[in-house]
Amino acid sequence: MQTERYIWALYVTVLGLSFLVFCSNLTLLTSEQEDNNICQKYPKNLVGTIYPNLTDTSYKDMEFRFTWVQTGGHHTPTRCKPRERVAILIPFRNRNNHLRILLNNLHPILYRQQLGYTIYILKQADEKPFNKGKLFNIGYLEAKKDNHTCFVFHDVDLIPENDNILYGCVRSPMHLSRAVNTLNYKLPDKRLLGGVTAWKTKEFEQVNGWSNLFVNWGGEDDDMSYRTIANKLSIFRFRISVARYQMLKHRRTPVNTARHRQLKDSYTRYKIDGLSSLVYQSPRTQRYRLFTMVSIDT
Repeated sequence: MQTERYIWALYVTVLGLSFLVFCSNLTLLTSEQEDNNICQKYPKNLVGTIYPNLTDTSYKDMEFRFTWVQTGGHHTPTRCKPRERVAILIPFRNRNNHLRILLNNLHPILYRQQLGYTIYILKQADEKPFNKGKLFNIGYLEAKKDNHTCFVFHDVDLIPENDNILYGCVRSPMHLSRAVNTLNYKLPDKRLLGGVTAWKTKEFEQVNGWSNLFVNWGGEDDDMSYRTIANKLSIFRFRISVARYQMLKHRRTPVNTARHRQLKDSYTRYKIDGLSSLVYQSPRTQRYRLFTMVSIDT
């Protein structure tokens, strides 16, 4: 009798252990399935080199064709879990034709990259000299409220020529517009960090964002480079054959004649000039089909 009880107890114990192992394996399998459902870094439908469409296309035509775009210029993949929630931040004033051309080229690229993304147009609504850095800082703080994990700061006149330029913050900071046609597709300075850049929150806030001081044309991109160097951050780039952009023709805004003087203390001024010193009125936000418009008084 005792022997039978012992065998029965042993049987129950083994059965219980087997059940626990089964549950453990099931949990691991479920976890692996979830991991496998993350969107691919390089989806199979990427085409590589692109010849940008520089035709000025109407918003109505884009709304008809870009069926995946939800109100606010937002898209989330349905067949996989996006690797990042990307905010595309575009400073803007009186460049409607450039904006339409950029949107017509950018939306399909972001869609093929299987990103969760929202496009924010940062419109300077006042008549003060254009202040790209301050628009970027305000746009960042507003977009951060929507729980984005990656922030792409994008000039309105730069059109990507390759959809392997990943907009999903594979590294941070990432200088995406390494090779621009107006510069013969060459990088004139390894410190350069302007045009199109991707940042994660940690590094962007480490450099205290962009300077709020630079207005009109010139200086703010150089200042950002110096902030990055002062914080001992590496600048990452895709290879030059991939990171190619075409710049749209435009009339340059007035030159910032004070830029050289302002850049002299960039390495130290970043601590007190940027996100930490930003003062602004709450902007007006309007959600259109292809983008979220953030109207800002600087």
